[in-house]
Amino acid sequence: MKKILGLTIAALLTIGIIGGGTFAYFSDTETSVSNTLTAGTLDLNINGGDIAVTTLSVSDVAPGDSGSDNSTLANIGSLLGELDISTTEVTNTPGAGGTEYEGGSGELGANAELAMYIDVDQSGDWSDGDIGLKSDNTTYNNPAALEYAIFDNYASLSWNATENMSASAADDFMMLWRVPIGAGNDIQGDSVSVNITFVLEQTAAD
Repeated sequence: MKKILGLTIAALLTIGIIGGGTFAYFSDTETSVSNTLTAGTLDLNINGGDIAVTTLSVSDVAPGDSGSDNSTLANIGSLLGELDISTTEVTNTPGAGGTEYEGGSGELGANAELAMYIDVDQSGDWSDGDIGLKSDNTTYNNPAALEYAIFDNYASLSWNATENMSASAADDFMMLWRVPIGAGNDIQGDSVSVNITFVLEQTAAD
């Protein structure tokens, strides 16, 4: 009787051990680390730097003369941006002494003609895809003919979103001028000037 009872208790203990056991399934663990959000940059560069430059500076012009000059605009940031351009008031300065025609109010701005455009392909010529800036705050594209207007007519203008500049993109900003043959003696010694501002703005998300 004692032997049978002992075997029964042993059997129950064995069953208890099996019943209280833990079963493990296969598993695999991976980790997501260094989750980071970094803001992009918009950085407009002119002629390789971040300081004001003079794009056009010509002296001793006379009726019949013409010419051009340019500055290079580059988006050295990491984001797409739209290029806005604006001008200040035009300043006319009369000549000072030396001839009988000087000393007026400054007539060069009312006689000299100006054309401005964005040379997208940096070819140095008005060509396909280039963007012209009209004196009525609008833009136009080649193959339309390049348009000149009286220098004074470019006062206090703005051209918004002239083009989208991707990261590492670069354009040349062109200024072309000419003085008509019929300008006359009134312009002798006069000068005319204008400031131009370029702003690269974040392109709105869709």
